[in-house]
Amino acid sequence: MTSIVFDSIASNQRRPGVAAEFSNVRAVSGLPPAPQKILLVGQKLATGSSALVPQRMTSADQAVALFGRGSMLHGMVRAALKASGSTEVWAIGVEDNSGGVSGVVSLTYTGTATAAGTVSILVAGVRIQMAAIVGTTATQMATATAAAINALPDLPVVATSSAGVVTVTARHKGAVAGDALGIIPSYYEGDGIPAGLSVAIATVTAPSGDPDLDDVWAVLGDEQFQSIALFANDSANLTSADVELASRWGPERQVEGHAFTTIRSTYSTLATFGATRNGPHLTVVASDDLQVPSWVITATVAALYAVEIEKDPARQLTKLVLPGIPAPRRGYRFTKMEREQLLHNGISTLDVSPSGEVVIERLISTYRVNAYGLPDISWLDVNTAATLAYYRYSWRYRMQTKFPRAKLTADTIAAIRAETINLAREWGEAGLMEDVDGFIAGLVIERDATNPTQLNLLMTPDVVNGLLQLMARFEFIL
Repeated sequence: MTSIVFDSIASNQRRPGVAAEFSNVRAVSGLPPAPQKILLVGQKLATGSSALVPQRMTSADQAVALFGRGSMLHGMVRAALKASGSTEVWAIGVEDNSGGVSGVVSLTYTGTATAAGTVSILVAGVRIQMAAIVGTTATQMATATAAAINALPDLPVVATSSAGVVTVTARHKGAVAGDALGIIPSYYEGDGIPAGLSVAIATVTAPSGDPDLDDVWAVLGDEQFQSIALFANDSANLTSADVELASRWGPERQVEGHAFTTIRSTYSTLATFGATRNGPHLTVVASDDLQVPSWVITATVAALYAVEIEKDPARQLTKLVLPGIPAPRRGYRFTKMEREQLLHNGISTLDVSPSGEVVIERLISTYRVNAYGLPDISWLDVNTAATLAYYRYSWRYRMQTKFPRAKLTADTIAAIRAETINLAREWGEAGLMEDVDGFIAGLVIERDATNPTQLNLLMTPDVVNGLLQLMARFEFIL
């Protein structure tokens, strides 16, 4: 039997002739690129035409048609596209829970303006301004405010006014959708209310009833999305996400991905919530006074993650800027100690740069303890999982490229060992793995004891860690 194996040339041809075939087995060398796909999971409005299927997104206008103008998913798409560069963005729209309740807040104006000025309010992260002249009444101010809100159809809220009261209603039903109702007068320094007028904000109806994620997982099947932005942040839906992600990371499916969500709440609530989670492939971002809806933050972080992980899965994500996110007000930001404690409770943190931009401080998973309830940092950093995912992806790519339709012989075993070692050296050169010599020394490759067609390998990569803390001691001399 010949040692040269052909894919297309017959082995029993008797007609005279000269033939040659082409094979790309040796064509590709080096580490393969690992393109990332972002999936945005959010609520859609009835005006959107999309069914429950993933849609590839290239513009915010496309999101308007598919999910409805001013919908949660419309906002997520706009945010992700700002941060995603050329990385693929997909979105899947979930209908509101029929048993859910839309949140409602009121802005009640009182008095009459005794001086001209401008009323500024922040609605879902958007600054809205209305002019007041001397003599402007509360009723006139409320009418102007409702008109200004409704003049911005991309907002996730609608407004009405009557007798000095503005009633603002979230477009969507559900507790998360209520994040759109974070309305603050005079948010920015220098803003104010003209003399003679005042405004008070109150909750009229508390939002409740978020949709479930189970149908989303069923629709996705085994399609891989490396970065998943979830609108949902309640315990039931995050448990559903943990189960799905564990399955995606398993050896049967190997379509790993990492999910993100955001919770806008107080330090104590976030710390308590973090202590209830333990998912290695889920990140919960803390939001304090950030007045954009939580789903906008989630979409932005998920997009930044995908862009940077595609470049280098081992490089830390700290200090990346969240474009378009207004910084929380001074005096309303989590303190350093609070952020430190949140990180110890599985909650990721944001910070504000000296130039006033919102930046990632540290992204971690919610994984905190092992199966015995003991502290465990093995899956703490999101880069650890991303690097492991790249190891598996690039190793499978190399094996499937170099050994298609291979026979299991001693020579095959030696060749697979050599290719694995070559790949490990490339990981080391790319800064993805430390101690390549130790990896080679620990590499085990053997035939399976019961299955004659199976080859088993044991690999022990030393994952590169990020440099997050640099400490020094100065022992000074006078």
